[in-house]
Amino acid sequence: MVKKGRNSIRSVEGKTGGDPPKKFSWKNWNAMGKMGHYLRPHAWGYILGILIISASGILTLLVTRLWGQLGGVGSTSDSPTQVESPLQALQIDLNDLATIGWTILAVLFIQAVLSFVRVVLFARMTEDMMLAMRHDAFQAIISMPMRFFDTRSVGDLNSRVSADITSIQDIFTTTMAELLRQLIIIIGGIMALLYFSVTLTLLMLATLPVMIIAAILFGKFIRTLSKKTQDQVAESNTIVQESLTGIISVKSFANEALELLRYGTSIRTIRSLAMKGAIWRGAFASFIILFIFGAITLVIFKGADLMASGGLASEHFFTFLLMTGLVAGSIGGIAAQFSALQKGLGAIESLMELMEEPQEDIETSEGPTEEPLRLKGHVQFQQVSFHYPNREDIEVLEGVDFHIAPGERVALVGPSGAGKSTIASLLLRFHEPNAGQILVDNLPIETYPLTAFRKRVAFVPQEVILFGGDIQSNIAYGKPGASKEEIVAAAEKANALEFIESFPEGFSTLVGERGVQLSGGQRQRIAIARAILRDPEILILDEATSALDSTSEKEVQSALDTLMEGRSSLIIAHRLSTIRGADRIAVLENGNITEWGKHEELIAAKGAYHRLVENQEISLT
Repeated sequence: MVKKGRNSIRSVEGKTGGDPPKKFSWKNWNAMGKMGHYLRPHAWGYILGILIISASGILTLLVTRLWGQLGGVGSTSDSPTQVESPLQALQIDLNDLATIGWTILAVLFIQAVLSFVRVVLFARMTEDMMLAMRHDAFQAIISMPMRFFDTRSVGDLNSRVSADITSIQDIFTTTMAELLRQLIIIIGGIMALLYFSVTLTLLMLATLPVMIIAAILFGKFIRTLSKKTQDQVAESNTIVQESLTGIISVKSFANEALELLRYGTSIRTIRSLAMKGAIWRGAFASFIILFIFGAITLVIFKGADLMASGGLASEHFFTFLLMTGLVAGSIGGIAAQFSALQKGLGAIESLMELMEEPQEDIETSEGPTEEPLRLKGHVQFQQVSFHYPNREDIEVLEGVDFHIAPGERVALVGPSGAGKSTIASLLLRFHEPNAGQILVDNLPIETYPLTAFRKRVAFVPQEVILFGGDIQSNIAYGKPGASKEEIVAAAEKANALEFIESFPEGFSTLVGERGVQLSGGQRQRIAIARAILRDPEILILDEATSALDSTSEKEVQSALDTLMEGRSSLIIAHRLSTIRGADRIAVLENGNITEWGKHEELIAAKGAYHRLVENQEISLT
């Protein structure tokens, strides 16, 4: 059971629309609070993980100190070696190389164990969280009303389920852990450095502001170039997607050279942007090498001077150098971790906004449901008006009024753009009327549970898109869990059994992506078999034979006649052979039903229907 909802998917011919990429702002931290539902079950695990990270950071500083002690043993110094309290508590001989070496190995072993436990612990908790998030995100998307997809691209929605969740996963698997560990090292390291030598520490810290400012300036410019490069890569990928999706058009118009030119222009722009980025990264690397090594030289020079004057013990000097490198590395790494954190928080905000979108009140559980809904199939449109949410100035339907009696076949005809498919969309409850109402069995259509109602309606579109499995699973889509006998019977009624059994693998034949391995007529008959298997009371046929040759049309029309027996059928068609078989014909013009009656009556009236036939907008074949 889901939530209530709004908003739909425009097929994107490769272009990605939808929401613009989110920029990070500090309010994105609020998004972390929205993760409470996923974090709460693992709260104690994350607390344990934080304690392990803290211990690991402290042990890293301890190992660095021991390395410094190891380097200072045997060195001469005018001042006696001072053993600070943290190491004194270990009660080891700090002037014995073997003792120090074994101590380092012991600490490294403990740290290795803690690191392993932390990685496995965080991975297990994060994977459990991501499992729940992926499920909820896909459920949210698939539960959105059709108007939601009108303003979103498939690529954008797919990115929400894949790229955004991957960014969130990175936060909880590595980013937060590394960020905390590096903060501990930086704070603890600076405190230790101050203990060893205030003079050297202040000298070292004096160089940090220059480094940080340079890193920010260089980093901002490099990120801008990187973003432009990524956008251009996405554009080049769009060209590839468009070209391959429309390969028939490319080949038939002999436009391979044009597509190659488009792609070549795009990838040359990628190279140009990438080279600019490389130049700036090189300049930044050169600056860092010059400045960092210059600063290190200055610190070493001052330290050597202090050591020579007896103001600094040799082991403290070695420790200072090692710990300075450790702190500097952590400071350098924290920028990357914070950038990853920003990206992840933006992804959380983006994904949470999607999951908070109002959704359709549909049934998504797989458990037992209530008694199946049964309809008589009496459909009434009463003064129905409608405009699409993103085109409020254009009324598609204005006061449409007609009805379909139980078991009656009503053909809906009219010029292109008259609103025929919109009527089908409203009957499927993809959209809600802006005025008027639709009744089914004398009850407002919105009073029926949405999932239960749609299960009593079957839709056979003009362009049938099959799923990438086999024929059996595509037919069974009309009634999940149907037996093989039911599927075979449905295929036989749809005139599909003969061609299915002609394939070496029969019902196990793979149909390919979108059903490309089958002909148009074969795909239509699979769709009809799917509808027969559903056994609905209301049937909607939207130009179901328009794209077929005459032979395929006869086979499909025969299957449709079988399908329509005893069902209330709304037939959107432009072929006279299909329309003649209807009990009544409704002529739709400019969003209104202008004529209503049988074929002979409407021809004799010499009105809108007669003009459609005369102008061959209704095909005579």
